Formats: sequence, C-alpha cells, structure tokens
Amino acid sequence: MVRLTVAAALLLIPGILALLALTPPPPLLEGVAFSRSIEDRNGVALRLSLAGGETYRLRTALDEIAPDAVRVTLLYEDRYFYLHPGVNPFSLLRAAWSTYFGGGRRMGASTITMQVARLRFGLKTATLGGKLAQIWTALLLERHYSKREILEAYFNLVPYGGNIEGIGAAARVYFHSVPARLTREECLALAVTPQNPARRNPLNGRDFQKARARARLLLPEEGGAYAGPRPLRVYGPGDLPFLAPHASAELLAEAGPEGRVRSTLDMRAQRVVEKIISRFTARYGIYGLNNAAALLLHWPTMEIRALVGSANFFEARIQGQVDGTRARRSPGSTLKPFIYALALDQGLIHPMTLLADAPRSFGGYDPENFDSAFQGPLPACEALRLSRNLPAISLASRLRDPDLHAFLRQADVALPEDAEHYGLSLALGGAEVTMRELGRLYAMLANRGYMRPARLAMPDRAGEPEPSRRLLSPEAAFLTLSMLREPGETVASSGGRVPVYKKTGTSNGFRDAWTAGVVGEYALVVWAGNFDNTPNPLLVGGEAAAPLFLDMARALGNLYSLSDPGGRNREGLNLRQVEVCRASGDPDTALCGDVVNTWFIPGVSPVRSSGIFRTVLIDRETGLRACEPAPGRTEERVLEFWPTDMRRIFLRAGIVKAVPPPFSPECAAGLASGAWTAPGKAPRISIPKEGVTYRIRMADPSRNGIPLTADADADASGIFWFAGNTYLGRSEPGKHLSWTPPAGVTELRAVDDLGRSARRKLSVLVAP
Repeated sequence: MVRLTVAAALLLIPGILALLALTPPPPLLEGVAFSRSIEDRNGVALRLSLAGGETYRLRTALDEIAPDAVRVTLLYEDRYFYLHPGVNPFSLLRAAWSTYFGGGRRMGASTITMQVARLRFGLKTATLGGKLAQIWTALLLERHYSKREILEAYFNLVPYGGNIEGIGAAARVYFHSVPARLTREECLALAVTPQNPARRNPLNGRDFQKARARARLLLPEEGGAYAGPRPLRVYGPGDLPFLAPHASAELLAEAGPEGRVRSTLDMRAQRVVEKIISRFTARYGIYGLNNAAALLLHWPTMEIRALVGSANFFEARIQGQVDGTRARRSPGSTLKPFIYALALDQGLIHPMTLLADAPRSFGGYDPENFDSAFQGPLPACEALRLSRNLPAISLASRLRDPDLHAFLRQADVALPEDAEHYGLSLALGGAEVTMRELGRLYAMLANRGYMRPARLAMPDRAGEPEPSRRLLSPEAAFLTLSMLREPGETVASSGGRVPVYKKTGTSNGFRDAWTAGVVGEYALVVWAGNFDNTPNPLLVGGEAAAPLFLDMARALGNLYSLSDPGGRNREGLNLRQVEVCRASGDPDTALCGDVVNTWFIPGVSPVRSSGIFRTVLIDRETGLRACEPAPGRTEERVLEFWPTDMRRIFLRAGIVKAVPPPFSPECAAGLASGAWTAPGKAPRISIPKEGVTYRIRMADPSRNGIPLTADADADASGIFWFAGNTYLGRSEPGKHLSWTPPAGVTELRAVDDLGRSARRKLSVLVAP
C-alpha cells in the first residue's frame, strides 16, 4: 500500500510541474499601491503620502535593505528559504501533527513565499481550501520568480503594525530612517513584528519587548557577549515629517504613483531661509508685514536648494498654503538689469555711458522716479544701481530685436499680452512674473547668458544634458552682473569675502517688495507682501526685502564655501578695459581731463561722442565765440555744452554749469543767411508729446491752447516756432509758448537761434 502511494506521488509530480509551467505567472508587486516619499538631496525625509487603503507602504528594493535586517528576518521567519520550493514539507507535517495530534496546539508552517501568496492575493488560510490555495500559489510564485524577487516582495508587503506595511514604511515611520541605515537594534525590532503586528507593534505592542529579547539570540553581538537591552527610540505616524511643505506638496502632485522622489532641496538651507523669514514676520508683523517668500537657486546646476512659499504654511490668515514662488506678482524694478543687458548687447551703452535722468514723455507716458526727483546725467552703471526710472525707460524705448518683451518671452516668462499692451511700463513692473521666472533670469546672468530650466527634483539618470539657450552674450551678462554690485557690500564665507550682486524692486501701490540677485554660486530672490494685495507703505524693496536678502546672503556664507562668480565668468571674454571721460562717458578722452576705466566690448560698445566736450574758437579780446580762426586773436578752448534740461537738473542739485559764450556779431550774417550753421545738437521738443492726439473743444476756445516747449543745446538762447511756414513766436529753451492749433495734422518746427531745428507732427481732433 505504501509503495502504491509513493508511486502515485511520483507520477503526480511531473503533472504538477507541467501544470505550474503552463499556468501564467501571478503578478508579484504589479498593481500594488505604494506611498510616495519626498526627500531632500541628502536623503532627509520631507513627506510621506498614504498608499491605497490609507496604508503607508513604501516601495523598497532588496539591495536597499540593511543586510542585518534580511539576515535576522530569514532566521526568524524562514531559515530554509533558499532551500525549499516555496513550501517546506517538514514544517507542514509538523504543523499538521501538532494541530491534530498535539492537543490542538497550532504551529506555524508558512514559508516566506507562502506569506507573500497570502498577503498579495488576500487568501483566507484558516480553512483547508484556503491553505491549499496558498500552497499552490506559493509553488507558482517559485516557478516564475527568483528567490530575490520573492524576498523583495515580502519586505514590501509584510505588516508591521497599524497601517504600516513593508520595511520601507516601517523604517521611515518608526525610526525616521531608511532600510539601508537600520541599526542592529532596529533590525531586531522589525524582524519580530510581522508574526503578530498588533501585539508586537514597536510603538505600543505589549509583547514587543519580550519578542525583541528572544530575537536577540538570532543575531548575537560581536564576540558573543550579551550586553543587555539597548535603548530604542520609536516614533509614531503622527511624528512623520512635514517639511518644506510647498515644495513637497508640488513634488507629490507631480510624482508618479509610487516610489521615492529625491528633490534638489538642501534642508540645511531650507531651515535657514525659513528661520530668517519667520524672524522677519515676527519682527514686522505689528506693522502689517505678515508674509514673505524666498527662492534659492544653485545656478551652476539650476537646482532649487530652498523654496519657502509663505511665512507659515498653516496660517490661514495670510493664505499660507499659497506658494508665493509660483504666484504672479508685479516685479517692480527687478527687470531693469535685463534692459541694460540688452542695451550692452545692442551697442547702445557701455557701463560708463552717460544717461539722462530727466523728465521726458514717451508717447503720452510720463514716468517719474520713485523719489519724484531727477538726478540729471548719470553713468549707466550708476543709473542701474540707483534704479532710476527715466534712463531705464529711455533705453527700453531704443531696444530692437529683441526688445524687452520679446526677450522675456524668449526666457519663457509667461506674458499673456503682446508688447503694445504693456508698452514701456514693462520696464517698471507693468507685467506680472513669478519668483521662479525671476530666479531663472538672474541665474542666467551668472551662467554667462545661457537660460536653463530650474529643477526641483533630481534627474532619474546622472549626466542628463540640460537644455539651454543663449539669450545674452557672455560679455553682456558679465557686465550686467558687475553693474549690480554695491560697492563694499560683501558676505563672509570660508572661501573669503564674496561680493553681493542685487537689485531691488517695489510694485506700484506698495504691494510687493522684492530683492533679487546673485551671491556666490546661488541666485536668491526674496519677496515681502500680502497675497490679498493689501498695500503697505513699508513694502519698499530697499527697506523691506533688501535686509531680508542680506540676512539670507550672510547665512549662505556661513553654510557654504562661496566664490565670486565675477572672476570666474570673466575668463575668455571679448572685453577690454579702456579709459573714458568721467563726465560724459565718451571713449574719446582727448578733450577730457578727468578719465576713468571701464569695460568695453570691442566691435559692439558705442564709440560715438556725446558732444558735451567741444573745442571752440574764442576771441581773446571780447571773450565771444568766433566762427573763423584769426591768427593772434582767436584761440581754441575746450568747453562743456550741457543741454538746457540737464542744466536745470544740475541747478536743482546746487551745481551751476556755465553757459558757453555767444557768437560774436561777425557771425550773425552767416547764421542768418544759413550759409553757416553752428555745430551742436538740435532742439528737443518735449511738448506736444510724440504719438499723442490732442482734443480741443469749440465750446471753450480759451482752453484750447497747447504749450509748445523744447530744450536746446547749451549755446542756444531762443527757440523759434513754426507751423508749416507760419511763424508762431519765440520762447526760451525749456519755457512755454502757448498756441491754439487748428484741427487736423500740423507739422511743427522748433528752430534755435543758431539755426538748428527739430520737427514733430501734431494731431488735433475737435470735440463739440
């Protein structure tokens, strides 16, 4: 009889093997829902999401588990795992004998493979049918999968108490660690839990310590000595980290359905920035400054190292869950550097080019400076550093291919309207941008004019090329960054003192205060304001955001070894140091006694003269200007010729600029006949404004007058006005001449008393 049974079993085995081979493999981990884990660049846990069924389950590869954890688990659960075919017949026979002939005492017989079968497919193994299904599935798994794959599935599915499944989630929840860094004591703690997750829960299981002590015998200490129980710090699900909330929420939303996401954040920098913002709002909250945001971008890699979207994520009063780094806000003057960068590239300026900070109208647009004052002529570098509006707008009006609007579009700044919609107000923050867009723009200056996308998550594969586009020449990028340097403003770092390059901005109505710039290897942008647009007179870039920026810059110097990007970026550039006239910015210094060095882009930077310094003939006897040389009577002198509008600005500052002497009477006949025209600049008409259509009312003729106004060169004393060929009258430079125009289009001419002229078309509509 026994022989027949053995023979039947031997005949049955090939059939079972054939059936196993023909049966399709059951899914192992495919279709299992896993948590998503967000970490910083160094593996610090930021956030862990729930998987399906409100369970924490974190996908973990076998190679990511500490060897001690694997070893003690195999010893505790299934020491013959690598020897049996999925089912241990000796354990099954022992369990059956104990159950039926041992007085009802039950013994476990499930192998790790059988546990995977039960956990993965939800088998009810308390019945004979359920146990047979478990055995069959275990054999099927062993037929189609390797031992490593099955063991990895076990470590991802096994329960560790409560709603925690898998060793990855258990390490994260209980020990705030990862499976690869589990200590010996933590490995022992997790090995004993799955046999009775409720009573052996490491957090509060009543049998946990007893089981842990027994498991210690399976993993003896070095030398075999037993030193007694070791202290074990255990956390609960309520202690899970919730760090960098805006960034981690974004990564959770964008991540795949499972697995770890390694962010580019550095929690050291993140904590420092959060602390500085918290300190700022605590100090100024009583004045209504309740919110701020900051973005720290490592420009060599374009990795976001710190992202603070608001002062307090959990404070509803300030709408703390809004991410200020993604919100579209008016940037104030923080776009001005890119006007100057384009002007450098287009040959309009070099750093010492003289720009006029004086009242001017641009097609009916009459901008003012933040302080409602004007400083007259300034070098371009000074005009940018002092954030003067008129020089920036004047330059913006001259930009071509690209202008500022086209440049920002090329830089992937989302401007929903065309250039005409914004006009020249774009230079002063007339369009809304995000902090991330600003961060990329300032990083582009440090990256020698190359625009590259910023990233918040580490790439899946190392060495992936970053797409980049050159928007500025390396020379223009370097010079613009240099022009943002505040003299003497540096931060200390282990690499030495590092200069700070920054630009402030204030939006219209005091709703946003900005500072953006570069410190060492980092582009930093900070914002202070209110998400509900509540204005505050303290929301000024230089007063609210700049101190915040500098606090963070100093903290970066303590945290990292910084180096000056200026010296590094200058290598190999097409730049020369040249002497220019300090007063005019002209490269021709032959007539200038006070010179200064500046950078010059050969073949690009302008070489034309401003005409401020001129050589004139002076009659020695009369002191008047002569129009022809007379040996022994005339001499050449170098004089300054400042236009009337510039002289007025100097005078407001208490500086009197001398007016060149008038021409001698002998020159009058040539000037009057037009046979000789005095050198110099033609008048500049300021009113009527270019591109403006004027309306007059027939019902009130007394109010139809238009003030004709023009500024002139330094040697002009009068302006003569003509409408076509009709003489209208005379005015002094900078003074008004009132005139009532007819309807239609009239060509006006302004001619100074030395014969130089300017023209402008005036368009007039008649209203009832």
